[in-house]
Amino acid sequence: MSTHPYKRFIRASDRATLLNLMVGLNGFTLCSGIICEDLNGSIYCAVKLKSDEKMTIGYISRKDSVLSPIGEKYLLKIRKYQEANDHESTNRNKMSAS
Repeated sequence: MSTHPYKRFIRASDRATLLNLMVGLNGFTLCSGIICEDLNGSIYCAVKLKSDEKMTIGYISRKDSVLSPIGEKYLLKIRKYQEANDHESTNRNKMSAS
């Protein structure tokens, strides 16, 4: 989806601007789908797109640093998402092999 030729698009480099634009313009963004209600509020929702593209998600931290509670929550959500998709992918592969 990131290589799809859209007619019009707006680039934003920070989360707050992006979220304000989405609300004000009734827009959307392509993202991981992990939305933290503590940071963004409850007016946003993630909708899974039908696509075979894969997204790589990660994080960078300083050596020997301790993650904040919100950082721990982020990693927990990523792990849950990965587990759910691994399970979904396994089931899909079993069905197509039948």
